[in-house]
Amino acid sequence: MSAQPIFRTIREQVVHRLRDDILGQVYAPGESLREHSLSKAYGVSRSPIRDALLQLAQEGLLVATPNCGVRVSHRLDEDLQPLVVDVRRRIEGYAIDRAIKRLDEEGARLIKDALEKNRIACSSEDLPTIVKSDMAFHQIIVELSGVPELMSLWQPVIASMMLHYERHRAWMESYREHEEIAKALLAKDRRAAKRALNANIK
Repeated sequence: MSAQPIFRTIREQVVHRLRDDILGQVYAPGESLREHSLSKAYGVSRSPIRDALLQLAQEGLLVATPNCGVRVSHRLDEDLQPLVVDVRRRIEGYAIDRAIKRLDEEGARLIKDALEKNRIACSSEDLPTIVKSDMAFHQIIVELSGVPELMSLWQPVIASMMLHYERHRAWMESYREHEEIAKALLAKDRRAAKRALNANIK
């Protein structure tokens, strides 16, 4: 298992880069995304751009409207936020139960590496890097569950929450929350891991 994405196609590269740019707030909420402009910006044909826009719309990062094109999604409605938080906590809580049962030296290394990248990102106070490192840390937990189907449930939920990431003003607070999750995971303490997870997901 690797924390680094392995791309097999140009489409996958475009999806990854465009997702990072959206989550990193390169594009503003509600901003219209045009195939032609993205094709020039990313140096690829319009076909992989079109496919990437479709996939990211399915993930909830974009909104496709007939005859109006594609726009970056807006922040979750306040009434919907508690439901999404609950769903994410349940998915990752389940992943923690499974991951702890299966945790080996390689899994522990992946957790430590992801935590260190989050520390470096939070120290830099660079928002796009912080968002990516935060998502990567939680993705490791989901992957360590050993349930591939869980990723398809988790990804649109995490994407909708991370779309406009600004909860922490002191970024090292975010790192310390992830540090508590990591400590509990490495100690194979389910209850502590879930407490730390719930404190982090708000």
